[in-house]
Amino acid sequence: MTKLAPVAKQNTSGFEGLLHRINTLLLGVPVFVKVMGIALGVAVVLGAGMLWQIHRTWHAHLMRNLEEQGRRVAGQVAVHFAGLIPADAGSNVVAELRHSLTESTEVAYLVLEDRRGIILAEARQPGVVWAPERIKEITTDMAAGTYRLRVGMTADRVDQEVAWLTRRLARTTGFIALLGMVAAWWLTRIFSHPIEELVNLTRAVKAGDYHAKAPVRARDEVGELAASFNEMTASLAQKEAGRQNLLRQVIRAGEEERKRIARELHDQTGQVLTSQIAALSALENQSGDDKTRRRLGELRQQVEQTLAGVHDLAVTLRPSVLDDVGLIAALQRHCRLFEQRFGVRTTCLDLDLGSQRLPAEVELTIYRVVQEALTNGVRHGRAQHLQALVQHTGRRVLVVIRDNGCGFDSRQWQQRCVEGNHLGLLGIEERVNLVGGSFCVDSYPGKGATVFADIPLPEAA
Repeated sequence: MTKLAPVAKQNTSGFEGLLHRINTLLLGVPVFVKVMGIALGVAVVLGAGMLWQIHRTWHAHLMRNLEEQGRRVAGQVAVHFAGLIPADAGSNVVAELRHSLTESTEVAYLVLEDRRGIILAEARQPGVVWAPERIKEITTDMAAGTYRLRVGMTADRVDQEVAWLTRRLARTTGFIALLGMVAAWWLTRIFSHPIEELVNLTRAVKAGDYHAKAPVRARDEVGELAASFNEMTASLAQKEAGRQNLLRQVIRAGEEERKRIARELHDQTGQVLTSQIAALSALENQSGDDKTRRRLGELRQQVEQTLAGVHDLAVTLRPSVLDDVGLIAALQRHCRLFEQRFGVRTTCLDLDLGSQRLPAEVELTIYRVVQEALTNGVRHGRAQHLQALVQHTGRRVLVVIRDNGCGFDSRQWQQRCVEGNHLGLLGIEERVNLVGGSFCVDSYPGKGATVFADIPLPEAA
């Protein structure tokens, strides 16, 4: 018994695993297919069961009628031949049997035997060989048991009538089942269509459309689900509006702080460093000691490098050219400085925008998108050639940044950025969403990366 227990346990586990796979497979089938499958299965089972039961009952009924008809024929023959037996049991009996045989098409043969089983006379349907299983035989005693008459009744007519009735019932059942399937399809569509709408709406909510509303067509459970879904989306839309408003204020405050720090670096720190450079230059010119003059020159160069770094930092924080000249000039200047700083080829292409000014928030968003995408292309993708393209289509602005770096798998890139604590792309996605645009990343390992930002202009809103 101890050796059989593990086998039984293994068999049970295998059966449970099979049930689990079957349940998983069934649960993966759409609701519409499930309901239609149930309706089709019920129609097939009921139709087949009804046909089988009617076939069986009608066949038994006709066989009983056939047997009763055989008994009547046997009785009539026995009464008719009572005076001929046994005195004239020769050709006259055979002739009478054949005559009686022609009076009924269901009679296959008539056989007259004595009590020892010796055939005295018989008559059979000419030219027909009957299979034993197709014959229903009825035996009747004659002349107080001295003779016995066997009547063979053919079941062909019974089978023909049963087959005819079965075919007619099958057609009728098929037609009714078809009507039932059409009705089931219609009812299933009524039932499953709201569910499909809710599934599509949940996908829309997942994509960020918190204003999606489900139509409430009835007050049943599905209607209550749709109403609850609308309440949920309304709450999410309210929370998302508050979040976006807060995020917009945070970004605006951050930009203002960047602008203030850049101005202070330019006005205060820059002026102080410029004064230091002028003072060091004057001391260098007035000094008569070569060693002191050389040391002052080194200090002046360090201060000049610091001033250049402060200037670059101020431009990175808030480029004044963006406010003064415009987006394209600011982007071209940024690409030029970026190329000098990192030693990579960086180009900026302008399509149909030129010197046209866009709303300040849109320009700043586009500038930050390009700035972050270029930085990511060099820092994470190790790209050697980067290209930024800005296209104005009249109602929208399309921004595309490509690089020839190592690339990455861009599927579920938001989750990858969160897991890797790389929040730069997520930040510019939030910026693009705040101005009503869409943002996506397309990249494959070894194929570089492409960043897309599609921003509508306020006139098209």
